[in-house]
Amino acid sequence: SLPRSYIYQKRWVKLDADYLRYFDSEKDTYSKRFIPVSSISRVTSVGDQKFEVVTNNRNFVFRAESDADRNEWIWTLQQTAEERKSKAPERPSMSPSADGATEPADRSGFLELRGFKHKLFVAVAGDKVFLYKNAEDYRLGIGITYIEMNVGNVKEVDRRAFDLTTPYRIFR
Repeated sequence: SLPRSYIYQKRWVKLDADYLRYFDSEKDTYSKRFIPVSSISRVTSVGDQKFEVVTNNRNFVFRAESDADRNEWIWTLQQTAEERKSKAPERPSMSPSADGATEPADRSGFLELRGFKHKLFVAVAGDKVFLYKNAEDYRLGIGITYIEMNVGNVKEVDRRAFDLTTPYRIFR
């Protein structure tokens, strides 16, 4: 079979203790994708400026601007993932998302979101609202974005719709 060729899209990537997230641009508040650091099993170099982030169920290939930049990303991701593992003991597998996601949800289910063709799987956990492409991604803990509710408020629009308003964006 032919080697898979990837089309790379330039993304702004951020890493913190909990998530590796990527955005359309550095001005964006809400990510296109988040990957829990706790679900990263390894990070490896895959040749010219590229590296692969391997999670329990899915692999992500990134390309940096240089080999030096790539090596720095790999090193930092490995350190962050190891720190995370040493701090967080394995969770018992009864939590709905033992693979990756944060704490079990207070409420979860499918919602239509303006701007998306398909229903999204939405989970409210603590003070955050997490958006996932589907229930499978929720189980894996790999989501689209999350909204911190300390900056948001909710108001009913009509019988079926509500607005979740933040200083940066309105989610309907």
